[in-house]
Amino acid sequence: MKNKKIICFIILVISISVFISYNHFKSKIDDVTAPVITADSDTITGSVKITEEGLLAGMSAYDETSGDVSDTIIVEKMSDFINGNERIVSYVAIDENMNVGRYERTLVYTNYSKPTFTLNEPLSYVVGTKIDIFKNVGATSCLDGDLSEKIRYGLDSVIDNMTVGGYPIEFRVTDSCGNTSYLDTEIEIYDTSYTGIKVELHKYLVYIPKGPLFNKMAYYKGSNIEGTVSAISNVNIKVLRTYYYQ
Repeated sequence: MKNKKIICFIILVISISVFISYNHFKSKIDDVTAPVITADSDTITGSVKITEEGLLAGMSAYDETSGDVSDTIIVEKMSDFINGNERIVSYVAIDENMNVGRYERTLVYTNYSKPTFTLNEPLSYVVGTKIDIFKNVGATSCLDGDLSEKIRYGLDSVIDNMTVGGYPIEFRVTDSCGNTSYLDTEIEIYDTSYTGIKVELHKYLVYIPKGPLFNKMAYYKGSNIEGTVSAISNVNIKVLRTYYYQ
């Protein structure tokens, strides 16, 4: 009789364990509810150097089964600009049953500016020599740093390196926000028999804010002649466009 009671007790314990295990397993199988992500604000403001930690500030996530899963929140993606300097940041969080919750909020940059181009030397080539269009052209972005390898160009006509003259060219580069900057300039093919003044500048491409006075001699470095050199400028500080130094 005693052994029978022991056996019944063991069976009861096993049954309870199986029941508990089954309910636990069933709850996991039945859990199809994604975590709920919340934020203390639907808009965040930050520098273009904002870190992922900054992007996650004020975020939390809770799941009915798994509890607090805030530590699983990550930035899934960031959109191109949607309005001025605003982007949509998409977040995800995951619970222990692999259910994924999502959330979006707006990021507003405080100091964004479009990519800018640089020129190391004039886009001038001796007639008959090989033309390396990208050699002296660079581009930088406040978001992405050096974008020189992403520069593309378009031509109105094929550049003939055997014919002296100017050939219009448009450079363009796009940053990770989807903003594209353009530089309209020209490739010059010149003859070595040219006897004019050869000028060297501190900078061959400058960005001038609209409105202030423009000192056209501020970028002059030197020339191959002695004496006073003057510059003729057609820059209209009220009109946005590309101007050529003469």
